[in-house]
Amino acid sequence: MSIAFIFIQSIVLYGKRKNIWNIPTLVKFLPPNWLIASFYFLFMLIFPLRNRNWGDGILLLETNLLETKLFGFQFTLDEILESILHSNLNQVLTFFHISDDPVVSYSILSYIAGVFFLFGFLVLGKNKTKDLSILILLSSGGILLGFGYAEHYTLVTAVHLCLYLFLYRYAKDPKDSDILLYGSTCIVALSMLFHLVSGYLVILLVYLWYNHSPKEKKIKHLVFCTLLGSLILFPWFLYFSIFHDPIVDQNSTHLIHPPFYPMKRWISLNHLKEISSVLVWNVFFSAFYLLYQWRFQKENWKQFISNQTHQTLFVVVFCFFLHGFLHNPQLGFPADWDLMGFYWLPITILAFMYWREEKFLSLEWIPVLVFSVILVMVSAITLNKSNTKDDLVWEITKKAIHRYADENQSIIQSLPKADKKFFAKGDFLFFKGEYITKQLCDFPEKEFIINKMINHRKDWKAGFLNGKFKIKSELNVFLTEATKTNVLYLKSLEANMICHPKL
Repeated sequence: MSIAFIFIQSIVLYGKRKNIWNIPTLVKFLPPNWLIASFYFLFMLIFPLRNRNWGDGILLLETNLLETKLFGFQFTLDEILESILHSNLNQVLTFFHISDDPVVSYSILSYIAGVFFLFGFLVLGKNKTKDLSILILLSSGGILLGFGYAEHYTLVTAVHLCLYLFLYRYAKDPKDSDILLYGSTCIVALSMLFHLVSGYLVILLVYLWYNHSPKEKKIKHLVFCTLLGSLILFPWFLYFSIFHDPIVDQNSTHLIHPPFYPMKRWISLNHLKEISSVLVWNVFFSAFYLLYQWRFQKENWKQFISNQTHQTLFVVVFCFFLHGFLHNPQLGFPADWDLMGFYWLPITILAFMYWREEKFLSLEWIPVLVFSVILVMVSAITLNKSNTKDDLVWEITKKAIHRYADENQSIIQSLPKADKKFFAKGDFLFFKGEYITKQLCDFPEKEFIINKMINHRKDWKAGFLNGKFKIKSELNVFLTEATKTNVLYLKSLEANMICHPKL
């Protein structure tokens, strides 16, 4: 494929040098963007992402289904609306006997987000319908979020696109700064309810306030925007932190325990490798295209960045690059490709806008663009293939969740609302460890792991009932020992086949 690309690129460059190509004539034969987008959506439906190694995988699905069965829906302060909407859709699908597998609900919402991505770019490029600009979106790895992807970053990215479309409409030359500032504040606050990564967009709000708020209105805008954002955010956080039964598990939220990258490793090869890997994977063509324009098209670039909308989007890119630099990804690349690469969308939009504003179609870029699109499509086809063992483990895990919920609902509901989620999370971990280990082929440590899981579960329950785990040191000692057992379990699950599946 690489050889074919080099050959085609050489022909295109040679033809351009010899002035062989008649661009206006070629444009007539190009398919319209809406047709390309339509065919691409069919491709998305045919090849949904099924590789569990990307994103949180089975752990995310397990948590969502477990909390939905026990508490009605999943919720966490990190991604309140993302988790609730996925859970509620799963409940609806279960009610109508369509499916109780969260993979289905995640896929549906992912596809809705994918359609919105396509539609949003078609709206942005409606003035030029046959310039192949839609391929810029399709060349970005981030578009895979719309391939039926089971994760909590699809809807928040769709909300981000709403913000960018809003900025495109109102940041050019805002005659009424109230609409720009109040509207942006509302969308950013809403996106923070979908995922806290949007908190970095507060930098954008400060930028908009500083640049677009008239001097005589600056104090008013600052106060009103602060109140508006607070009124949107605080009721949700307050409710789930204090009033809801159960309240949020404070041990598993990044809001209370933000995972910042260690300062001493900010400048390191590993950090640079992860940042560059996410950048190349998510948005290679768009980033390379913009970098080329900055380096070799100085006059056009100056004109491009003089636009208020473009400047605003560069601020957004900075916000999410800051997140990518400061956040410590627990899973690393490629598993955390989505969490660390939110800048893919504003960079893609900037490249899209630059391409669209060119007077003539840049013929020499088309082979590179098409090649990038093909790479993403090949990746989608590859990621469509799931691991048979992972699928079997997930099926067994679903059975374990249903059984656990049926058997333990009453004891969980009897606990204080501050303990319910934390207890259920740990208790199910030991229940699942015993349940799945029993179904593995025989190996020397099998009975040892089963017995350890049973004992851990007894101690876990006793620690909550007698109040022992209210003492932090006692809880830490137990968790240290339980972690060792869980590591043994995970290694045994990876090393051994499942011989006795209970489906």
